[in-house]
Amino acid sequence: MGDEPNGKMARYARVALAFTPAAPIDDTALWAERETQVFQCVEALFQKGLHIAVYGERGVGKTSLANVLPKLIEQARLQSLDAVRVDCNTNDTFSSIWRSVFRELGMPDAAEEGRGVSDPEAIRFRLGALERRTLIVLDELDRVADDDALSLLADTVKTLSDHAVEATLMLVGVASSVEALLGEHESVVRCLAQVPMPRMSETELAAILSKGFGLADLTVEEAASQRIVRLAEGLPHFAHLLGLHAGEHAVMDDRPRVDEDDVRRAEEKAVRSHSILSEYQQATHSPQPDHLFGQVLLACAFAPKNELGYFRAGDVREALSDVMGRPMQIPSFARHLNEFSSDKRGNVLVKHGDKRRYTYRFRNPLLQPFVKMASRTKGLINDELYQRLQARQLSRQGTPGFS
Repeated sequence: MGDEPNGKMARYARVALAFTPAAPIDDTALWAERETQVFQCVEALFQKGLHIAVYGERGVGKTSLANVLPKLIEQARLQSLDAVRVDCNTNDTFSSIWRSVFRELGMPDAAEEGRGVSDPEAIRFRLGALERRTLIVLDELDRVADDDALSLLADTVKTLSDHAVEATLMLVGVASSVEALLGEHESVVRCLAQVPMPRMSETELAAILSKGFGLADLTVEEAASQRIVRLAEGLPHFAHLLGLHAGEHAVMDDRPRVDEDDVRRAEEKAVRSHSILSEYQQATHSPQPDHLFGQVLLACAFAPKNELGYFRAGDVREALSDVMGRPMQIPSFARHLNEFSSDKRGNVLVKHGDKRRYTYRFRNPLLQPFVKMASRTKGLINDELYQRLQARQLSRQGTPGFS
């Protein structure tokens, strides 16, 4: 294409603006699909006495949904809406959460310690005085360690619902259910619209790429888009990361179209520079030359999983046999699974259940697709075997048990 230097710089910058793997989406122009979850939230917002609980794995786009929802409502001209978001942390109490909320709402008197933020009725009274419909997002609620804070928060949801206060709470966190997010508070469940956030569909991931490359004045080969979609495994973070690096390669080569070679180079760059690399290295490094930690973790990544991401040792056996090129039995890798669930190897797997009936899942969902990419760049697996293992995993995914 022969772009002038400044033209190339501008295109490079547009790629960086279009793909944001390090931060949640806050621009509706980059928002892709998630129609079901958006409509569930909109319905709750306009139902008196109903609040919202958004939950799912880490990295599936929960915070992005919270960010763009008010803007989508504004664009649809449904109703004027004020919205604030507060990120919770491990040191938070009920009072500290609400002090942060009132600071965001521009109510400094309420934000002062000890001034009306200590009990649910005081919160209801202050929120009832707001002049416009308000959405209050409490993000990363799973990080709150104070059980009393969660109990008081559940009571707050209930009293806001009972009095039909026009302030909607949106509780967001990593969890498999409302109960896991907020605790066992049966009385509050009827007040919450439950919005589970699954991993993205292939269509939704492809939409991220199409929108992102379009904003950067790039097109993408179908095969290249499909490769990124497969590698991302439903996680928008990897769609953004691989889209970013692949787009950068195309721009630097003065090409208007992203191809499979760009994706291959993006995959290699992602493996070299990703923050999760240290987790992978801790899990798989060993001074013993014939160790199998890399191969066993790869087989875990390819093991078919149930709807909550759990797998069993028997689910690993078939994938490991293919990776090793010979039949493998559980005793030959049981020690590896146990170590993956220990401090020694960074607790990359979470282990549940009783002995001989253990189930496992990746503690960090981002590690699973990363393991596949890293293993391919390290030569532990070739493209042909990757495709075969991926197809088998997908054909068995989501059922209650496998082995």
